[in-house]
Amino acid sequence: MGRYGMSYAINLYFNEEAEQSIMRLWESLALLNLGKCMSCTNGRPHITLAIYNDLDLTKAQEILGTLAQAVPSFELVFLQVGIFPLHKGTIFLTPNLTNDLFQVHGMLHAALAAWQEQGWDYYKPQIWHPHCTLSMETAVEDIPKVLGEILKDFRSIEVMIESIGIVSLDPIEYLGEFPLSGSPSPA
Repeated sequence: MGRYGMSYAINLYFNEEAEQSIMRLWESLALLNLGKCMSCTNGRPHITLAIYNDLDLTKAQEILGTLAQAVPSFELVFLQVGIFPLHKGTIFLTPNLTNDLFQVHGMLHAALAAWQEQGWDYYKPQIWHPHCTLSMETAVEDIPKVLGEILKDFRSIEVMIESIGIVSLDPIEYLGEFPLSGSPSPA
């Protein structure tokens, strides 16, 4: 089993150019000093497919390796900025909602069905809102300032989804990353 009390996230990761674009945005938001500093953690820009309170890590890594081989890399575009006001003032980029995105999400949840009870509801099929977090723990009164910074030079960001990975949360620790079929191997 996973280390006791450890939560795990399963994330999709982007091509390096898209990752760098989002990290530059994180850095500009960090300068505002409003909310949690995303660029100060060990995090990488991503779209979370699922979070589990516990998993059999070895089995999950095997499942992800198999899943990655079955899923071709695919493109998404971040065209929208959104807010989850109820969840610690989270501000995020929303991708276009493609069949590829929902297919990999559904495949993952089916493959990890044995741990469904451990899964966080917000990431389950029919409830999930795919997003890439830009700011968290943003006080409601600070949201307009953070949005202003994001919108200053906003451009749509084209991303290639190249890999799927698993991390532990608090602290973030990378426990495996698997290139999707047709993707270059991670350096």
